[in-house]
Amino acid sequence: MNKDNILNKLMEIAHQPFLIFASQVERKTDNAFDTLLLLSKEDGVTAGRISEYLDIKPSSVTQIIKKLEAAGTVERVKSEEDARVTFVRLTDTGSRSIKDRGDFSSGLRDELFKGFEDEELEKLEEYLSRIAENISDEEFKSKLNTIFGDDRRWHHFSQMSAHLGRAREQMLERSGGEAFGGFGEDFHRAFSGDGRFFGRGRR
Repeated sequence: MNKDNILNKLMEIAHQPFLIFASQVERKTDNAFDTLLLLSKEDGVTAGRISEYLDIKPSSVTQIIKKLEAAGTVERVKSEEDARVTFVRLTDTGSRSIKDRGDFSSGLRDELFKGFEDEELEKLEEYLSRIAENISDEEFKSKLNTIFGDDRRWHHFSQMSAHLGRAREQMLERSGGEAFGGFGEDFHRAFSGDGRFFGRGRR
């Protein structure tokens, strides 16, 4: 098997818009949707409980509630026992929003792995995890530094080929410019066995 073909396929997959979207959605905490999830699990939720759950200031909770109210996903209801207490309650629209958010990834994920048996997915996860581990290995990073860290060498290459120079600059930008310390992180997030794409959360 040609290793270049494998790398090309991996890059083609990693740059698919859906994977980029899923990585952003699942990696970043969203207080608004976390609030909806809390309301779906508990009854009698107050703004104070939301503040405690999200570990944020009450003023921030007020803004979240206003935003969710404007979207029609929550409503404020006075307690029948104590008029001084206001509960935040999930609406039908809010319940649908939670389901829709899950469908963003799960529906396309099912299509992405259509035709794969569980055993095949486990093997795929194993292989990709091994590649991710190799990328994170200190020996790999050392070789990157040896090959790409010599500015004088790459100035010479850039004079001959602007394409080579631009490719190196892009790689340096993705690594944060710190001895390639961050190189491969996007790949590792996408393909490691952490339960997001090819891991245990695939079903």
